[in-house]
Amino acid sequence: MATMNVDPVAAQVKRARADYLKGDLASARAITGVLALSHPERADVQLANGMVLMASGEPEPARYAFLRVIELDPSSQEAWYGATFITLNEREFTEAERLARRYVEAAPNSHRAYYLLAAALRGQDRPEEALDAVDCALQIKSDDVDCLVLKARVLKELRMPGLSVEIYRQALAIRPTPAAAIDLAKMLIRESRPESAIEVLGGMESTLSALPAFHALLGEAYTMTRQFDLASEHWGSAKHQSASRSGIDLQRAKAEIAVGRFELAEEILQDLISSGVDVPSAFLSLTSARKMTEQDRSLLERMDALARSGSCDPLRQSELAYGLGKSFDDLGEYEAAIGQFDEANRICLQIYRPRRSFDRDQASAFTDFLIQNFTRENLDEWKDAGDLNPLPAFVVGMMRSGTTLTETILNAHSKIRGIGEQAFWTERAIEFVFKDEGGLHVDMPMVRRFASDYLASIDSRDASIRYVVDKNPANFELLGVLHAAMPNSKLIHLNRHPVDNLLSLWMTPMSGNVAYASSRDNLVFAYREYQRLWEHWQEVLPQDRFKTVRYEELTGDPQTTIRSMLQFLELEVEEACFAPEQNKRAVLTPSVFQVRQPIHRGSQERWRRYEPWLGVFAECLN
Repeated sequence: MATMNVDPVAAQVKRARADYLKGDLASARAITGVLALSHPERADVQLANGMVLMASGEPEPARYAFLRVIELDPSSQEAWYGATFITLNEREFTEAERLARRYVEAAPNSHRAYYLLAAALRGQDRPEEALDAVDCALQIKSDDVDCLVLKARVLKELRMPGLSVEIYRQALAIRPTPAAAIDLAKMLIRESRPESAIEVLGGMESTLSALPAFHALLGEAYTMTRQFDLASEHWGSAKHQSASRSGIDLQRAKAEIAVGRFELAEEILQDLISSGVDVPSAFLSLTSARKMTEQDRSLLERMDALARSGSCDPLRQSELAYGLGKSFDDLGEYEAAIGQFDEANRICLQIYRPRRSFDRDQASAFTDFLIQNFTRENLDEWKDAGDLNPLPAFVVGMMRSGTTLTETILNAHSKIRGIGEQAFWTERAIEFVFKDEGGLHVDMPMVRRFASDYLASIDSRDASIRYVVDKNPANFELLGVLHAAMPNSKLIHLNRHPVDNLLSLWMTPMSGNVAYASSRDNLVFAYREYQRLWEHWQEVLPQDRFKTVRYEELTGDPQTTIRSMLQFLELEVEEACFAPEQNKRAVLTPSVFQVRQPIHRGSQERWRRYEPWLGVFAECLN
């Protein structure tokens, strides 16, 4: 009877793998360490050694082992995964991309290969390419939770929060994970939906309760819903569990500012500044919560010295510059203020350079497309197939034109419900606006399907609500789309003095995704495109659906202007609309302090204070 040949090395590898799977890393390592030295030419040995080393927290030796496996057996998916994963974790994103692309070539049907490629591209701030890669992964395995969470994160970075929320919900429905729940709660809070965030976190309390982020997010959500006792309890738990208590304090201060509890926020921020922790961020938040006075002079001198020391990273430097600019503006020292704002924008242009590459030709071509396609004749034809639901009221305009104030005024009316700044339409524009060899086109049947989804999402079935106000300045470009799809919706456009508007944009920290920000020339170009489109909307949209409100009239003669807005909406006048500062809702825009004050004209003709330093902005005076 023939004797079966037994490979003793393979048997030892098998035993090491079994120990590894049981979590007995010491035994597994004792075996693989010896085998790796005695059998460097065997791929199975090197692979097992790499897996054990990676699990033992030794990434460099593990990566070397995986790369050795790839030399011996280029088809080993486990080795490709291990080497790429470690390189990615070490934040060597360029090398991780190179390995991931070779992994894709070696295993074109592996969703994990595309996942790692997407993660490497995201790490290099290339979100569009990352989205393509993760979509390839999901075409192979549509229910992979890690891929769904990565796609949601990329969509968030591409300023598509609504779609990001949908993908997070898909991931949680498949397999609830702490990362997805925490990310989703953050998104919902930023979307002014704290009640939904509480629901998501509450459903995973047993899993998440040991995490400081869980309690901090619940603290933020309960603060926004004005359940302050519950909020305080969770803020305390977050600080108790966190290694970075200052980060929790800063998060709490920002939440308190959002609901108008400025004194409590200032107390927290002053403590942070005094302790020397998170000083630039705390200082910038403090300047957003109140006007700075002569009593703050010593603080400003300290912040100026910190900025000049060069000890802060670029982001913190920009925070100091914006905070100092705001402070000097409050003090009436306008030359010093504009110098700080110029410095802040210079830094931000460097920090966000890949996302601040504003394509003027593309922007102008899109305006041309809107004007040429959304004619009065086309709108009349398209709206016949639109949804006649009169519930939506859109508040639009350039950023920093008074849209937050307007929404706050309207939201004070008993028959109006505000839903904050929603990205539903702007992020779906990439689907219904498409380009082929004939140029740009709008898929109106798709727009109408989206309108049906949108109306279902905003309708709370409350018969007392006449309008739901959706305030998103960026919807201005899509007014033709909105009118064609929902012809009974109301469109309220805010317009502000051009140079005041431009200065406000220059003086306000902007998201890295605002492509035209941090460049005066680009800001002027973008504003002129906005004016060109405004003239068109005035010509083609019906006067009983589209109304322009001048910011200067709203703040200079609020009684008349607010009554005119309510008349446009066919609503009775309510006194609460004239005191928006008493509105208790959370405000998450840079206008948070202004809208907590009685309506005033203090920001009118602000440009006159800065006339010597207007530069290219002065071209818009005429």
